[in-house]
Amino acid sequence: MNPTIPVVWTNDDIHFGRAPNLRRQLEFLDRHGIPGVFFVIPNMDGPLDEDEDLLATIEQAKKNGHEFYQHGYLHTAFECGIPEATMLDFDPVAKRRFDEERDIIESGHTFEAQVEILEKGRRIWRSCFGEDSKGFRPGWGAYGNTLYRALAALGFEWISCRMPCITSWDWNHCEWDSPMHFREKIPSHPTFLRHGIWEFPLAGDYAFRVPNDPEKMDKMVDLGMREFETFYERRHPMLMVCHFHGLEWDGGGETMRKFLSTYPGNKVRPEYDKLAPNPQGTGYAIHEKLIPALLQTKRASFVGMQEIVSHYIQKK
Repeated sequence: MNPTIPVVWTNDDIHFGRAPNLRRQLEFLDRHGIPGVFFVIPNMDGPLDEDEDLLATIEQAKKNGHEFYQHGYLHTAFECGIPEATMLDFDPVAKRRFDEERDIIESGHTFEAQVEILEKGRRIWRSCFGEDSKGFRPGWGAYGNTLYRALAALGFEWISCRMPCITSWDWNHCEWDSPMHFREKIPSHPTFLRHGIWEFPLAGDYAFRVPNDPEKMDKMVDLGMREFETFYERRHPMLMVCHFHGLEWDGGGETMRKFLSTYPGNKVRPEYDKLAPNPQGTGYAIHEKLIPALLQTKRASFVGMQEIVSHYIQKK
């Protein structure tokens, strides 16, 4: 039995104007000696090919072993399909729009419409890097059969969006009593889809909207370790996911109140009011514990997507 499984540290949402946020992540990764895999939005707050600072930062990061792939186009909730209901709970406006404007939303999910929006993102990507992105991650974890078909038709090799274990997202909604649960009907292993493209499923995001509460932060670290044990037992690669804004989330009482006050049923918790902002960011504080803990097992081999994808494509 192989003593290790591949673990990939993936990050979403870097976009125009976010070079400083990317550099901070790169410093973190380099300090821990692991590669990062970044899913970058082609056109949010501005076209990616017009941000010289960000492109220069990406180019240097690539030379240091980090990888970059396309993350949607504009990163709107429904551009690539329908997200899981849990994802829509993070944005009541998007959830209400789905209920009230479903016909309009679904008109964007024809094969032709999906090809068009994917190709818009690819044109910007080519302008930046002189080549197409082989991998794709849709915004919001949205997906659908038409998206898979469109990606395969355009020559993408793989997608990464399905979530076999949703527990971390429940906890990021402050539903802290939800048990860890891997859903049986969503594979935790890479799968070659009938549409002609590979799906590499995600592990959890343990650092999205975590309050600055040491107990809750340690609970997220523990969840990451327990999910790792499940992936290890199954001999499946583990693709951790995080977001730059989640890593930097201060988790203080005022921030948590503003975040939770928008939820249906108003999930504001009085005990959060006393929490001071975390100057490091609660997400970074969690990963500062989680990454060393994974490395200390001697059973986690941190790699990039290129290594995993080439292994599975050759095996097929």
